[in-house]
Amino acid sequence: MGKCAVLFAVLLAGNSPGALAEDFVYVVRTGDNPWNLTQRYLKSISLWPALQEYNQITDAKSMLPGQRLHIPLRWLRPTAAVAQIVDLRGEAEMLSAGERVALKTGMSVRLGASLRTGRESSLAIEYPDGSRSLLGPDSELRLVDLARLPVAATQQVRIDLSRGRLENAVQRQAHRAGGRFVIETPAAVAAVRGTRFRVVASGDVLRAETLEGSLLLANSAGRAVVGGGRGSLAHAGRAPAGPVALLAAPRLEQLPERVDRLPLQFAFPAVPGALRYRTQVAPLPGFAAVASDHLSEAPRATSSADLANGSYLIRVRAIDANGLEGLDADRQVVIHARPEPPMMRQPGADAVVIDEHPAFLWSEGSGPSDYHFQLASDAQFAQLLVDVAGIARPPFVAPQALALGQYYWRVARRTPTDGEGPFSDAQAFRRLPAGPAVDAPQQAGNRLDLRWRASAADERYQVQLSTDQTFASSVLETETSQPALSIDKPAAGIYFVRVRALAPGQPASPWGETQKIEITHNYWPIVLIVAATLLIVF
Repeated sequence: MGKCAVLFAVLLAGNSPGALAEDFVYVVRTGDNPWNLTQRYLKSISLWPALQEYNQITDAKSMLPGQRLHIPLRWLRPTAAVAQIVDLRGEAEMLSAGERVALKTGMSVRLGASLRTGRESSLAIEYPDGSRSLLGPDSELRLVDLARLPVAATQQVRIDLSRGRLENAVQRQAHRAGGRFVIETPAAVAAVRGTRFRVVASGDVLRAETLEGSLLLANSAGRAVVGGGRGSLAHAGRAPAGPVALLAAPRLEQLPERVDRLPLQFAFPAVPGALRYRTQVAPLPGFAAVASDHLSEAPRATSSADLANGSYLIRVRAIDANGLEGLDADRQVVIHARPEPPMMRQPGADAVVIDEHPAFLWSEGSGPSDYHFQLASDAQFAQLLVDVAGIARPPFVAPQALALGQYYWRVARRTPTDGEGPFSDAQAFRRLPAGPAVDAPQQAGNRLDLRWRASAADERYQVQLSTDQTFASSVLETETSQPALSIDKPAAGIYFVRVRALAPGQPASPWGETQKIEITHNYWPIVLIVAATLLIVF
């Protein structure tokens, strides 16, 4: 018999309250006697003399209705029971009778079966009395014992948790005599009756946290009773540490009730003494298997990015320096992040447009979908100017002429599966008047004269001249207060010129239309001078 089995037997045999062991008390009914009671409820008919002696019954016929009989729990005859997988997220497997199978919701778990979860997986197990266990990611357990005691209307559960995390909600009816819920780990055994608690097995260390009720933590070196709101550590070969208070639950009032962006990234006030935080996200109703289980060093509720639309419970707790996880803080939210909004392309953020009817472009999603476009004069979209749904694909051209000013636009995508998703973040742009257009340049002698239409009396103008149509480099870049500029004619070649207005206290206007210039030079005077010189010489 192994150490854990020996310790389990000690827990059952002990007679102190902390050992969770006592007799089952049976109330005698009319017609009861030691023989038929033994036949109905005990493991062997041979136990009837022991039952009679244990209760100091000298005459079996003297048993009266209402009399209380004490029956050692180890004598009661159990009936086999099965647990069930009631929820599963990710991938998990069961090893039973030498056969390895992928787990699915609704499958039964029988005695001796081992369950393993993947790194991003979790599963919920329900026992016949309604008690539940949540097996966390990268964890493994074996169902050693699961039995009902019909006469006591209770069940006995024994689990071997070799590694990982197990969260448990044990029904209060387990307080009745005979009810047992025991978890064995390499470091210690945890035994409870009617409580909510968590255990983590990591090598030769067991961490235990009691949320409600009490938990007996024991190994060959000692024991500790861990009450509600407290936690303890047990190392193999060392007595469990004295229970300490669990960290307070984080405050989640600032988390929104509706979430339209994933992954979750919501900050909350730090919990004193916390080194890390765990965020679990599970679909409602209830809190069964966890769809997302994330750790963060900062006080921040986080999640995976692949959560489907729906109602969820977000559960967050702080973790202390010993790795003990604190009290839970819960927040119900509705996630509506599918389908994801398109990427905004044109006009870009804070772009400037000139056209009265600008075209709007965004990325297209794969699969059948259409789009919902909104244009507003305010960032809150309280003043909607355009609101059009059912757009088959971009681009979308504004149906009405836009006055000069600031605008905001956004787009949502709708699919047959998810319906309409959230809008994209609002993107601002400005519609400004077109920049000054340069008239046909005039070339006179060695001068180049540029003119354009004046915009306002107090405006200045920025002028660029370049041999590159993209204006990556400039031959000339200057400012003037007049709608004209006269410069020395540059070397012969192809040039490009553009102008924009600079109003005091205002952003620069868009560049006006680029004008192409071909610079030529009159070389005939030079040729005649050279020719005359040659005639004189010769």
